[in-house]
Amino acid sequence: MTGEQLVAFARSKLGTPYVYGMKGTVMSQANFNYLQGLFGVKLVWNSDEKKVGKVCVDCSGLISWATGIVLSSAQLFEKAVRKEPIGTIKNAPIGALVWKSGHVGIYTGLVGNVPYYIAADGSAYGVREVPLSQNSFTHWLLMEYINYDKEDDEVVTREKIIVDGKEIVVDLIFKNGTNYVKIRDLGDALGYEVSSKGKTPVLQKK
Repeated sequence: MTGEQLVAFARSKLGTPYVYGMKGTVMSQANFNYLQGLFGVKLVWNSDEKKVGKVCVDCSGLISWATGIVLSSAQLFEKAVRKEPIGTIKNAPIGALVWKSGHVGIYTGLVGNVPYYIAADGSAYGVREVPLSQNSFTHWLLMEYINYDKEDDEVVTREKIIVDGKEIVVDLIFKNGTNYVKIRDLGDALGYEVSSKGKTPVLQKK
């Protein structure tokens, strides 16, 4: 699995409910009773019982779900082949793990100049993708079984953007942790015809 594939998998699980101890399977009433009995109400909230019948996951479980290798957040730190302070996150490849004691997520790159991550972020949030500043991670990690060699490759997806309050669909190019939009798509959205003069793009009002 590549770092990009790990991120793509995690994004496909956005909104999945969080329950401590779950690893990406449907939580039964028996599961809930067992986990709350094992870990207590501080970790498995009473309100988590409302999630019975839904696929649920915890923070390390999201990574285990993607990779098929079941490790706790502490074990992920222990087995990491590289451990760096979180202050150097902009040097990390896409798909690096972001870690603090008791919690782990996945680095998804820069939006503008802001680093983002995905994690199963607790019972109140579930799986979400938010700026790194919304958590207090201390390290980023690289794992032996995740291939980070292709972090500079372009990944092109069809995504929605909002221009002057209007929602449009464009080719979004993700490279080196930054999102780019094709000039032609943006020109169309703004009502410009796009041509070129040599290597220079030319935008002219339609």
